[in-house]
Amino acid sequence: MNNLKSLLVAMSLMFTGAASAGTITDTGAGAYWGGDHHGYGDVIGASMYDILSADAHLDSGWLTVKINTNFAGHAGADTWAMPKGIGYGDLFLANAWNVVGKDAHHTTDNAKTGTKWNYGLSLDNRWSNTGGTFTLYELNGATNAANILNSESFMTCALVKSCYFRDGQETAVKTNSSTVHNTGLTGKWTVNANKDLTFVIDVRGTALANAGDLALHWGETCQNDVIEGFVDVPEPSGIALAGLGLGLMALRRRRAKAAA
Repeated sequence: MNNLKSLLVAMSLMFTGAASAGTITDTGAGAYWGGDHHGYGDVIGASMYDILSADAHLDSGWLTVKINTNFAGHAGADTWAMPKGIGYGDLFLANAWNVVGKDAHHTTDNAKTGTKWNYGLSLDNRWSNTGGTFTLYELNGATNAANILNSESFMTCALVKSCYFRDGQETAVKTNSSTVHNTGLTGKWTVNANKDLTFVIDVRGTALANAGDLALHWGETCQNDVIEGFVDVPEPSGIALAGLGLGLMALRRRRAKAAA
C-alpha cells in the first residue's frame, strides 16, 4: 500500500499543472516550402518574412499556438504589393496532415493538392501590429477552394512581371461562403515585435479539444514564407492517466515477482 501511495503521489506531482506541446521547425533541410515558391525556396524576398517555427500547446481545453517569425510587428509593409501592405494570414487547423510530395520541402503541396483544413482562425484586423481578436470557423466545404481565400486573392502586384509571392497557398477564411460556419467562439492574438504571434482560444466543445494530433498552416498574406506541419498535443490528463497505468503495471509486476 505504501508503494502504491508513493506511486500515486509521484505521478500526481509529475503531471499536475503540466501541459502538452509540440513544435514544428521551418528552417534547414526539413523546412516546409510548399508549392509555387518560384525558385526562391523557403523565403521569397526579404528575411523580414522568415518564419522560424511554430509551437502548439493544449491545456484544459485552451489551445495556444505561437508562430515564431521575423514578420511579427511588420504588418503594412510593401504597400506597393497590395492595399494596406502585407498583412498577417489566418491560422488553419486540421486533425491530420495530408501533405503531398515525398521530397523534404514538399514542393508540390498547396491548397489544391494538400491538406483539407477543418478549422480557420479568422483575424479581426490582419494589419494590426498589436494583435486583437479572432473568430473560430468550421470549414465544411469538400475542398479548400470552397472555404479559403488564397494569397492571389490579396496580392495586386503582377506575379512574375512586377513581383514574386507564393501563390496557391491558404491565406484567409472565406467567411462569406455558405460552407463556412461561425462557431461563435472567439480568441485573442498578440504580437511580440520581431519575435512571434500568439493565438489563444478556449476550444472546449469542439473536436479540437480532444484532437490529440494537430496539423497547422500559417503565412503572411503574400505567403512569402509559410509554415505547415503536424504536432502531437494530447491533453495532459490523458498523458497522466497513461503514465499512471504504466506505473501500476510495473508495480504489479514487482509484486508478482516478489510473491514468486
